[in-house]
Amino acid sequence: MNIEKIREICLSFQHTSEGIKYGDQLCFMVMGKVFCSSNIKNLDKVNFKVSDEIFDEFCDREGVVPAPYGGAKFKWVQITSFEVLSDKEWFDYLNKAYGLVRAKLPKKAFLNKED
Repeated sequence: MNIEKIREICLSFQHTSEGIKYGDQLCFMVMGKVFCSSNIKNLDKVNFKVSDEIFDEFCDREGVVPAPYGGAKFKWVQITSFEVLSDKEWFDYLNKAYGLVRAKLPKKAFLNKED
């Protein structure tokens, strides 16, 4: 896995875009809300949202830490090396992160959009 493959996965989800936010974060967003990010100066670490239920257990896994800068408060994790997850796990966790963020968006955000 690498940042380009992660980019491909994230952009395969409906209504997803990418952009730079917060000055130095490459962000993948659903309708403008971030579900995955990486620091553009250090693209070997990736942050994404996880469910409340798996956050603590997932952070016990080697190579997974609570996301810095207060992200842990919102149940974001940081993967410190691409090899920590298998390709299937990358897809599954990114898909879940996308779903968690999308679920919090108002339904009207998707009106007049193909679903």
